[in-house]
Amino acid sequence: MKRLLPLVFLVAAAARGGSFTTYDSIEYARPDGKRLLMDLRVPEGDGPFPVILYLHSGAWVTGDRFGGPAVRQASRGYAVASIDYELAPDAIWPAQIEDCKAAVRWLRANAARFHLDPARIGVFGTSAGGHLAAILGTSSEEPSLEGLGLGNAQFSSSVKAVVDLYGPTDLLKMDEQKLPCYPGLSANASYMPPSLLMGCAIQSCKEKTLTANPITYVTPDDPPFLIMQGKADCLVPWQQSQMLYDALRARGVEATLVLLPTAQHADDQFDDAPNAAIVDAFLDRALKGAAARKRAARR
Repeated sequence: MKRLLPLVFLVAAAARGGSFTTYDSIEYARPDGKRLLMDLRVPEGDGPFPVILYLHSGAWVTGDRFGGPAVRQASRGYAVASIDYELAPDAIWPAQIEDCKAAVRWLRANAARFHLDPARIGVFGTSAGGHLAAILGTSSEEPSLEGLGLGNAQFSSSVKAVVDLYGPTDLLKMDEQKLPCYPGLSANASYMPPSLLMGCAIQSCKEKTLTANPITYVTPDDPPFLIMQGKADCLVPWQQSQMLYDALRARGVEATLVLLPTAQHADDQFDDAPNAAIVDAFLDRALKGAAARKRAARR
């Protein structure tokens, strides 16, 4: 790997934050010769720092690692790793979740080098990234999704906390749950993102599509979840979040569901101070709190 050139960004102390260093364009995996890149922001200090892996939106067919609501957490004492993952239709499921798991393993493999705490890694995803974050949270060590050939197979891909903002859950039910404002005749159509992700019209390959449902993998030892969505969401029906929350709670998993009555998909309301504070409090409790520190000390 080529030498990394850190770029230092200073964050205003008035924002309760501090300075951090950004390491741009780190290669974390190379599936079929394609370089997958990560931008890693690490707070100034000795650490080790809790880590947030950020997974971007874009309906699995577009988007990139730049920006995103998780980035501001770097000024709050978190290392934040933002990644590119393979996009459909060029890459079909489960390539996307294999990339995400490879990124978690890379973070653990390189924890000492970047002052990261390998025992305190959480994931934060929006829309399609929220879907991937949820599966990352429920499918720990699931062999069919690991993609161990992408590297660092000796490390775990498990995470300790999940923030899922308006991510899909059950692709097979999106059409029946959609609001009238859904932008398309049918969520099941072969040209729509769910089918492009799976590489088949989803209702014709239901068994494969179920492997992209985080509920498929829920077990009582899954990490805590924070799920947030708007009830006016025209792209992802709000019932998708409700189903995931219900499945987690039914298995005894700690989960919080926040439904914003008038919010649409990727609405600015999610950045409003009261809602951002919900995310901050959840992350702090799951990754910085006394219980989290005790778990890290026992690693």
